[in-house]
Amino acid sequence: MKKDELEGKEQSGQSREEDIDIAQLFVLIGKGFSAIINFIASLIKTVFSWFLIFLIFIRGNLKKMILAAIIGGCIGAIYQYAIKEVQYESSMTVEPNFGSAVQLYKNIDYYLSLVKQNDFERLATSLKISKEEAASISWIEVEPYSNENQLLISYKNFISELDSNAVKHVDYKTFSKGQPIESFKYHIVNITSKDKYIFQKLETPIINSIISNSYYDKVKNTAYSNLMSRKSALESSMVELDSLRELYKTVLLTESAKESSGTSIFMSETGNSTKEVDVFDKYMVMNEELIEVNKTLTAENEVVNVVSSFNSIGMKVKTWYKNFAIIGFIGGFVLMFLMISIRKLDQQLVIYKNQR
Repeated sequence: MKKDELEGKEQSGQSREEDIDIAQLFVLIGKGFSAIINFIASLIKTVFSWFLIFLIFIRGNLKKMILAAIIGGCIGAIYQYAIKEVQYESSMTVEPNFGSAVQLYKNIDYYLSLVKQNDFERLATSLKISKEEAASISWIEVEPYSNENQLLISYKNFISELDSNAVKHVDYKTFSKGQPIESFKYHIVNITSKDKYIFQKLETPIINSIISNSYYDKVKNTAYSNLMSRKSALESSMVELDSLRELYKTVLLTESAKESSGTSIFMSETGNSTKEVDVFDKYMVMNEELIEVNKTLTAENEVVNVVSSFNSIGMKVKTWYKNFAIIGFIGGFVLMFLMISIRKLDQQLVIYKNQR
């Protein structure tokens, strides 16, 4: 009996120790959660306090900042509408072929560098315009025209040339971000000028500067010859297929007219009909290929296709972020805010220094 009682006491002591350990564990977990909650509450309280201090600062100096914004807006408006010359803009959309987009971007960058350097004499020579007209140009740039559909088509064409293992490593997002600008189909040339009648004068020189490259001319002529040969071969093959189809049709009609057993007539008609269908399918495939060749001949007839030309008269630049009245208003507000903030900071530094 004594032995059983001892064993019972030992088991009871072990269970009590386990209960104490579990209780301590829950206490530690509770303290951890409390610390996290207190930290988050303290952080929120601190951020809210800073936000209130910021609002108090704005409220106390709002009149000064609004006055500075009004003065800045008035100065900007005077410059925008009384001093600054009116700017006009227009754009041209082009479709470069045979990789000529590289030359297009190179030429536009060259023109822009001349504008930035105020080298209007050389710019006038390059664009075949007068020096006064060249001096009126204030900006020229080119950018790719892209949308989601074009990117999806380009991605589809790209992965169609890869094996299944390589496709796994190139997703759509990676492809769209890494696609070079020269690979886009359409590109937009934007020009800003003080002369609203100059834009159509610039179209031909810009295009001719690319066409004058003998490399693209050779590539165009070679591509044209290959397409014409392909077109001639397809047309000849289609004529032969059409003749063969007519022959099968004639044989089928002749055999149908013969007086023979039903079984032999059925098998003959079935055989000729199947051949006629095969020939017709081949004819349709070649017809689709011929359509694609004709489309390519039209699209690649020139080194650079002009999809839409410059407007005959430029439009006034009306983008809000280029309006100096708005820029002056925002600038005045921000400048006064910074001046007051620096002054307050300086005062706090002086107080901190005196307290030490």
